[in-house]
This record gives sequence, structure tokens and C-alpha cells, in this order.
Amino acid sequence: MDDPDCDSTWEEDEEDAEDAEDEDCEDGEAAGARDADAGDEDEDEESEEPRAARPSSLQSRMTGSRNWRATRDMCRYRHNYPDLVERECNGDTPNLSFYRNEIRFLPNGCFIEDILQNWTDNYDLLEDNHSYIQWLFPLREPGVNWHAKPLTLREVEVFKSSQEIQERLVRAYELMLGFYGIRLEDRGTGTVGRAQNYQKRFQNLNWRSHNNLRITRILKSLGELGLEHFQAPLVRFFLEETLVRRELPGVRQSALDYFMFAVRCRHQRRQLVHFAWEHFRPRCKFVWGPQDKLRRFKPSSLPHPLKGSRKVEEEGTGPAEDEPAKSPSETPGPSPTGPAGDEPAKACRSLLAWLCLPHPALPCAPVFAFSE
Repeated sequence: MDDPDCDSTWEEDEEDAEDAEDEDCEDGEAAGARDADAGDEDEDEESEEPRAARPSSLQSRMTGSRNWRATRDMCRYRHNYPDLVERECNGDTPNLSFYRNEIRFLPNGCFIEDILQNWTDNYDLLEDNHSYIQWLFPLREPGVNWHAKPLTLREVEVFKSSQEIQERLVRAYELMLGFYGIRLEDRGTGTVGRAQNYQKRFQNLNWRSHNNLRITRILKSLGELGLEHFQAPLVRFFLEETLVRRELPGVRQSALDYFMFAVRCRHQRRQLVHFAWEHFRPRCKFVWGPQDKLRRFKPSSLPHPLKGSRKVEEEGTGPAEDEPAKSPSETPGPSPTGPAGDEPAKACRSLLAWLCLPHPALPCAPVFAFSE
């Protein structure tokens, strides 16, 4: 990594210290990239840095260097677009009107309720239509669909405060998760897992790379519109599927360059980067965080996002991998006898201790077997 301290993820100051945030932008994450949706990775023509000195995603994969274009893009988003001049809206709020089911998306679109009710299993339409995603997950930065207007700060506040709009936003998130072969298992925690049809949907993800840009947009929009708690579980899911299970090689680079750094909570970002570092091979080539700080970092325990997906994967084949093993007291069969009121664990320890003592002959009565 060219400058191990360039990323605000590893700043020592408090997350809301604006001076520190601005400084690490100047150190390598200065604003300058476009929206992460089909063209959001275009070069910033006004940048003084030579084009050859700024590796693209492909160059990053080939040379093992950081994709600084992605780094600047995500920094700009996390720092609330410090260079953005908000458009004159004259009271026009198209994003709110769409989410209130008052207007159709443009061009050639339909009402949001039509999408949420009728597009759920229409994967070809979700794949081939490139106009709806900017309306379902609006951002404060412009995208390639010029009919979809960037969010205004006024719209952001209404999105966060309206129960009707929040409900539709969650349903839109669930719609896209299903398209990607994922299901939202808990709206409260944001936990996600594999859907029943994940294999076919994962195949589509590996083949159609433009969906990586859509996922980046979705993550940004969730953080912008009051659903930040959905960000980290989804990113952790993709890190597991790309680095641990290696089911989504086509998503791997975007997960490392973009998805991790869409998470606005610094503590959660650190956890995710550390998890990626632990599972990245070769570890010495990991360029998304400072090696010295990653070695010292002690992650706290987080809910396992793939718990539900393992249940889907192993349905009918026995207990899930991450289910705790049953104690001897839960195992069918005779249980050790002991004084009334003894806990099962204490009785088991007593029996094991007795079995370890020298005896002239072991009793003929069968001893129950412990489950693994």
C-alpha cells in the first residue's frame, strides 16, 4: 500500500472529527470519482495527477496496488460530498414523488408499487432494464440516467422520517437481494443469507459485472437514507462468498475496492477490512489496509451473516455448521446419575473422572456416547 495511513478507516481520531476526515482526504482519498453505477468509475479529468499514476481496477488486480479512484470515490461519499454544489430544485422533489407512488420512473417506466409487486421473479427484466435502479436507490451524485435527478438534502430528511417511504425502501432492498440470490433474514439487524435459488443467481452475478456497480449504489443509498445498519451485514456476506467460499470471483474486486468502504460506521469498516485481511491470500499482498494495524487489531464478535444461508444449504442434511454442539445432557440415551440438583455438566465431569480412575473391571452396563 503506497501510504498505509491514507484511509480514514484507520485514523486514530474520533470518527466525527472533521479536521482529521478532511486531512486524510487530502492524503489520498480526495473527492473526484463518479457514481458507482455504469460509469461511476470514470476518471476525474480535472485532477492534476497523471492518468498513468492512478491505477484502474484492472491495473490494481494486475499490479497488487490499491485502486485509488475507488478510494477517492468512497471517501467522497462517506464524507458527505464536501465538494458538491446542490442543484436548484425549485420545490421539485422527483425522488420523493416516485417513492410516494405519484409518478413513474423515467424513461418508459412504471410506478414503484408495480415494481415491488410485479417484478419480484422477473429476473430478465431486472437484469436488462437499466433505468429503474437510479430511482429505486437514489444518491446525491448524478448517475448515467439523466432522467433520474440526484437527491437533495431536503429529500434525504423526508426519506428518513417517512414510515411509508422507509417501508418501500426496505421492500426495494429485498427485491434486489432476491435478484442476487440473497434474502434478508432480519430487518432489525440486517442479517442476510443465501436464498434457495442462490446458485443460479450467483452465476448471473459472476457473468454480469454491471451488477457490482448496482450493489455499490445500493450500499451508498442505504447509508444515505437511514438504513445504515443494512450495510455491514451485506458487505460481510459478499466477503465470505468471495474470499472464504470463493463462489463469487466476479464480485471479489468490487467487494474489496468499493463495498467495504461504503460502510459509514468506522468501527464496522475496520471489522470488515480485518476480516478480508484474514482471509485474503497471499496476505502479504493485501493493500486495503495497513498491515501493522491489521495485525494489532482485535475484532469484536459480530453476528455471522451466513448462518441462515448455511441452513438453506444444508436443509435436510443435519444440523447447521454453526449450531452449537449438543451437550451430553441433550444426547438421547441414558444419563449419568448423581445427587439431586446436580447440573448435567457437573454430572458428566464426575462420570468422566470416575472412568479415568483405575478399576479392576469396568461395569458391564453400556456407557452413553458423546456427540461431536
